[in-house]
Amino acid sequence: MITMSEESKKIFETTVGMSFIATRMVQNSIQNKISKLRDDVNFEQMLVLMELDYEDGLRPSVIAERLHRSKGTMTSLIRHAEKNELIASAKDPHHKNAKRLFLTLKGKKVHDQLAQMIRDEMAFATQDLTEEERANVFSAMEKIILRYKPDFYEM
Repeated sequence: MITMSEESKKIFETTVGMSFIATRMVQNSIQNKISKLRDDVNFEQMLVLMELDYEDGLRPSVIAERLHRSKGTMTSLIRHAEKNELIASAKDPHHKNAKRLFLTLKGKKVHDQLAQMIRDEMAFATQDLTEEERANVFSAMEKIILRYKPDFYEM
């Protein structure tokens, strides 16, 4: 339920509105830095690489669910990543019409290079927060995530 104080504010002045603005600013900064380092990867593709680095051999539908992306968007991301030799696909031995995705050596190298830059950017974005503020923000964002996706930690 939105409180009266939140209801009377403009959308961008609310807690979620500020969260959205902050997230977009960090994401845009990361995208700009990715563009300067690599012309074959964007922020969305990096998310795919991050998922495969976390758990290689995922089916596209699993990645789509984790990233909250449509099947069409995933198809485009996968096609581009395969074209740039960042990922490879193989038939899923357990499902006749499915495939699994894997990081290539090049994809792993690109992931590792960009992941460090992303970590640095996240540290920059939160450098003025105290540990208590970090914990509070984490807890608040976790509650919002779990409101929309109760099984988030089971994926």
